[in-house]
Amino acid sequence: MGKLYAQKNTILEQQITMNLKADSLIRVLSKLQNKNQITFSFDPDLLRNYQTPAFHFVSTPLTAALKKIFKGTPLVFNVIGNNIVITRAKPAVWTIHGHVFNDDDGEDLVGATVYIPELKAGVVTNQYGFYSLSVPEGTYDVLISNLGYKTQQKNIYFNQNIEMDTELIPQTKLLPEIKIKQVITPNPLLQNEQNYSSKTLDMKAYYAGETDIVKALQMQNGIKAISEGSSGLFIRGGNSDQNLILLDEAVVYNPSHLYGLVSVFNPDAINNLQVYKDYIPANFGGRLSSVIVNRMAEGNNKEYHLSGGVSLMSARISAEGPIVKDKGSFIIAFRRSLLDVFRNKFKLFNPNSIYYDINAKANYRINKNNSVYYSLYAGQDRLLSENSFRNDWGNLTSTLRWNHIFNSRLFLNTSAIYSNYSNLLDLNADTLSQKSQWSTGVRDITVKADYTFYSSPVNLIKFGLSSTYHQFTPGQTKNKESNEFNIAKDKSVESAVYYNQEISFSNSFELNFGLRLGMFQNAQERLDVFDSQGNRVKQNDYKTFINPEPRINISYLLNDKKRLFVTYNRNYQYLQLVQNSTLAFSSLEPWIPASAQIAPQHADLFSAGYRYSPGNYTFSANAYYKKLSNQLDLTGHAQIIQNPDIRNQLKAGKSDVYGFEAEITKTEGKFTGSLAYTYSRAFRTIQGINDGNRFAANYDIPHELKFSASYIFNKQFSVQTFFTYSSGRPLTLPVGYYLHDGINVPIFEGRNTSRFPDYSRLDISGQYHLETPLSRKRSLSSTISVGIYNLYNRKNPLYYHLTTDASIDQKGSLEYAFGFFPWIAYSFRL
Repeated sequence: MGKLYAQKNTILEQQITMNLKADSLIRVLSKLQNKNQITFSFDPDLLRNYQTPAFHFVSTPLTAALKKIFKGTPLVFNVIGNNIVITRAKPAVWTIHGHVFNDDDGEDLVGATVYIPELKAGVVTNQYGFYSLSVPEGTYDVLISNLGYKTQQKNIYFNQNIEMDTELIPQTKLLPEIKIKQVITPNPLLQNEQNYSSKTLDMKAYYAGETDIVKALQMQNGIKAISEGSSGLFIRGGNSDQNLILLDEAVVYNPSHLYGLVSVFNPDAINNLQVYKDYIPANFGGRLSSVIVNRMAEGNNKEYHLSGGVSLMSARISAEGPIVKDKGSFIIAFRRSLLDVFRNKFKLFNPNSIYYDINAKANYRINKNNSVYYSLYAGQDRLLSENSFRNDWGNLTSTLRWNHIFNSRLFLNTSAIYSNYSNLLDLNADTLSQKSQWSTGVRDITVKADYTFYSSPVNLIKFGLSSTYHQFTPGQTKNKESNEFNIAKDKSVESAVYYNQEISFSNSFELNFGLRLGMFQNAQERLDVFDSQGNRVKQNDYKTFINPEPRINISYLLNDKKRLFVTYNRNYQYLQLVQNSTLAFSSLEPWIPASAQIAPQHADLFSAGYRYSPGNYTFSANAYYKKLSNQLDLTGHAQIIQNPDIRNQLKAGKSDVYGFEAEITKTEGKFTGSLAYTYSRAFRTIQGINDGNRFAANYDIPHELKFSASYIFNKQFSVQTFFTYSSGRPLTLPVGYYLHDGINVPIFEGRNTSRFPDYSRLDISGQYHLETPLSRKRSLSSTISVGIYNLYNRKNPLYYHLTTDASIDQKGSLEYAFGFFPWIAYSFRL
């Protein structure tokens, strides 16, 4: 029956009396119009096929008469001016929404697909496993799928809004007869981020058998590690501090243990990883190059499990289980290094050095519309040099989240976040009484609200706001009364509001655009103001920055296998890491904010790409150009520690970055792998450095080739390999020396005019899954992994060592990294 959309007026209230024979709808309306002085307005083609039965109206309001005449048709009427306009009713639209979970443990599945083939419409779950999809009234098949899981198909009649949570059963991906394909919509070719599950990152070859997410990222195309054993990520010509690294929404300022040999991310506690390096949605800000989102696992909400493992680097154990079955769960994971047990020798620290970290998370679903989550990370390094100098650093993060579903289309995530990075270095260790220490750190408190509005299957809107209070300690002396060498502290407030929208104009064209408006207010303490008695006066220098950050991405599918896209991003970064020119394994690098002395960095990224996915293969090619402004570098070989004038020794300039990336990947079958090549250049021009001439950035590595592969023999045994080759990174070497008081003093001319030797490495590893009657009876899953790091014993340089001893003829030498290293590791799940 047609629905009435009418204003109160005399036309529709007038009484009619007349007999109408069964006839066509157009002639019936014509008779009504002629007898009652009514004017109907309609498209004849819209009404041409409709017939009406006979009607007898006696003093019947026109509204009631028209409702009877239009009964059984999709037609509605409305009064516009003095005309009654007849149109087709918009079909009723209903919304299905809910969460998609892993059937094994109840974990949210990020990036799962909910798809309706008849409508060719679908949506993917967000980073909290939530989805919402609006469709016209009717009966449809709904397919719910995710890579590595069995697809579910449900036939649903939509005549009301529906809430549907779905649990997907993991597929046994090792069985050769099973082909894993993901149902497509939105087409994954249109996705702007790279998604990795913990299982995706597991089957890699790592140093000493250590499973490491950051090392896995360094194996991906376009992500560089400038030296062996480093956790630094250099993405699209950006510095390591230009990546926003998040753990459950909390910023991780130093993602490394052991100067980068291991990352802070325990693989037992990570559920999902997302990397944005092209289009960065407007809900992310504060960095220039990329966003890396680590989402902690939430724990099994069905049953209790214990898992762990041991390698030549560390031992780890974790426990998880339900708080209330199917409603709440917890996970707690602990990891400690074993360097002091196996007595591994490293050039950067002695074997008594240790690290440890702990992850904990709990969640509870209060009702169908409200869920709360709390997560905690704490990690600490205690490194000793050969002469017993000590360097301690650690991260502490805490996140409290509330997910609220207002209705079937509007989703809210609210978070309160704490992050604390601190670093402590012994300055001298001759005697305990004389010992002093140098400390740096950053402490953050953040509140944020992120809204997601599922307007329609082709229109997704995100908006929200956030504010962070920063406390910076760039450097201060501890255990000393004198503070003359301290670096001035800062307190800052970084706030933003944003709007982001994804619109699909057809099955092949998608527009993503957003605007972020950021505000940064800084108060920097002054150390040069004294009263008449010589006492320091507390006084601050204040500075405020307000900057818009537009972003846009246009994607076009030539067909269901080929995609073209272009992207533009404008990003601002209000804090930066003060680094020396060598980037050689230093953890003691202070973060400082934009201020009256230092302008914020900003970057404009232009990129274009092509992706082709025929069957089991994917080919991609990307080209990009990035222009960066207000890039900071230290003059000469300026000292960072105990240098209160450090800000005046920072020079700002510009950077030009460009590159090309190509990759081919085989995604299905027993053999899978990828071959990737990157050509990229990064140059800087800074007045006061290199005589103002253009020079290669410290992370300028022109050529990089990566090959990774995995072969699955059967359900129990598989092998993996990884090979990489890259150009040597830039290096500043002295052009000569002069003798002063028996010391060789180096003479430097140009910045980064030399290079380290080219880098290459081949790793190989194998995994064997143990199956015994006892393990099956006790549901015990065990895996033994063996491997060889640097199979052909390549000598790759760590850093260049200069000596000032005039009695030694050789004034400089290369220090090399790890050679041939066989390893064995064991992991279990009970």
